[in-house]
Amino acid sequence: MSQDLGLDRSGNGNNWTLNNLTIADQMIDRPTNNFATQNPLCNAISNAPDSGDASPTFSKGNLRIVTALTPAGRNASTIGVLSGKYYAEMYHEAGVSGEWVSPRNIIGITTNLVDSIQSKNGGNIGNLTTSEDVGYSGQSGNKNVGNSWTSYGATWAIGDIIGVALNMDDEEVTFYKNNASQGTISFTAGGEGHFMSGDTSAGGGLTAVWNYGQDSSFAGNKTAQGNRDGNGIGDFYYEPPTDFLALCTQNLPEPAVTPGEHFNTVTYSGNGATRSITGVGFQPDWVWFKEKNNLVSHRVFDSVRGATKRMFPDHNGVESTQSNALTSFDSDGFSLGDGGAVNGGSDTYVAWNWKAGGTGVANTDGDINSTVSANVDAGFSIVSYTGNETASQTVGHGLSKAPQLVITKQRVNTGSWQVLINTPHDYAEGDYFYVDSTSAVASSANVSFLPTATTWEMKAGQQGNVAAAQIAYCFHSVDGYSKVGSYIGNGLVDGTFAYTGFRPAYLLIKRIDAIENWWAIDVERDPFNPAYHLLYPDGNNAEYSGGGPGDSNDSPYDITSNGFKNRTSNGNWNAKSGVYIYLAIAETPFKYTNAR
Repeated sequence: MSQDLGLDRSGNGNNWTLNNLTIADQMIDRPTNNFATQNPLCNAISNAPDSGDASPTFSKGNLRIVTALTPAGRNASTIGVLSGKYYAEMYHEAGVSGEWVSPRNIIGITTNLVDSIQSKNGGNIGNLTTSEDVGYSGQSGNKNVGNSWTSYGATWAIGDIIGVALNMDDEEVTFYKNNASQGTISFTAGGEGHFMSGDTSAGGGLTAVWNYGQDSSFAGNKTAQGNRDGNGIGDFYYEPPTDFLALCTQNLPEPAVTPGEHFNTVTYSGNGATRSITGVGFQPDWVWFKEKNNLVSHRVFDSVRGATKRMFPDHNGVESTQSNALTSFDSDGFSLGDGGAVNGGSDTYVAWNWKAGGTGVANTDGDINSTVSANVDAGFSIVSYTGNETASQTVGHGLSKAPQLVITKQRVNTGSWQVLINTPHDYAEGDYFYVDSTSAVASSANVSFLPTATTWEMKAGQQGNVAAAQIAYCFHSVDGYSKVGSYIGNGLVDGTFAYTGFRPAYLLIKRIDAIENWWAIDVERDPFNPAYHLLYPDGNNAEYSGGGPGDSNDSPYDITSNGFKNRTSNGNWNAKSGVYIYLAIAETPFKYTNAR
């Protein structure tokens, strides 16, 4: 921290006059290293479908959180981690003290942020009902793991500092009261680890000031101590335990996947003549086109079926050849003929591009042989095979992990684009829905999925196992690059936040508990918030822009550095208790994300 806050160090004398600022308001964040805070977009109250809107109050750069007296609520950190060891501190500035029947003030960690606020059955952040959450009670000193309160450590109250050492590698967390360890707790990780605080019963209330390494004065409540982590980063009140780091972008691991090398969106205007579209950044293997300004069907082409072989995601038609549409997959894009659906003069287009693994190789995993073009790093593959209408047949997908989303389509017969999904949420075996339909999710004893690291399963009667040539597109989440997930709507303009762990470049969204359209959003068409230029994958509609910015019904999402935030109460995107699934692809991993 500098005592010269506001002074110009260039020697030119362009000093700032301080106004309502003190040294306690100064943080050590910089453009190349941002520390975590608590997340005002993502809290238990505003995301719980049935609890109303009584969000905590945030101040001091979202490090000071006042939990509402009623209803009870909790809040999670902006950064979540899948691996590594991280340390943070919380100062208990104010709140209810004394023993109650139900433990009140808590600090802890949650690794089921998606599950707990976005499961089909509702719930909210850090609800302490599974082994994926751990809580430490100030009133009793007890711990909560797996929805069970048991003896743990000392009580804590106003003026105490609680340290939290989160070890995601070994699935352990240790709490410290004023630098005294209370013991190590084991848990079962269900996803990214987030730090949380709040209270567990109405009538409580907790004022917590967090320090992830940016301010050991806790907004002026204490004298800063200046302790750093093992990488020489941070400003902690107490010295972090050995090998535990500040939760900041500089300490996050390098992303395994660079998003722009595996997915990109391009927009262009047609010219009605043979041409090449460049700027994709790689040779794509799956290209999804939509003419934006007219009622024209979507078209998809992939390298396994071959250039010129088109299919239509918005209806159940068969594969056909269009020699004047996409004619080749090129090193930096693709070439087009003069076909009106992809290159009509004066028309405008968007093309979403995915990289797989080229023209495909033979795959003998499972009962049915396939040809697979797989991008293992990016969790995406294209699979061509022939169904046999035999029960419990498995097909190899070519990925290294079980796919969470598979879309199958018959190539030579009419038939819908069946969607199978497997996420950490409450979806049952036999559930399915369709890309080319607004229908809600259905369930059938004749449908199976059961994905593994090498195959997925199909029953005799499902669309993907009809005795005909089939194509399938397979996805699983990749940290910092893609997310197959879901969220529960809350019916409020201050809508549900969906955490992805990166800034999305592309969103494909569908409400599945009711009849609603699919929606496709990308930051190429919406470089600034809100995102409101929408396309319907289930229909041939022209691009929809509604009322534009400021219209609460027609400006559905803000794209954030770590997910997306509903900004509407419209049931298309945020119905109270509505269930929505999504596929998100990253623009920038959180480690390198700046504000839009």
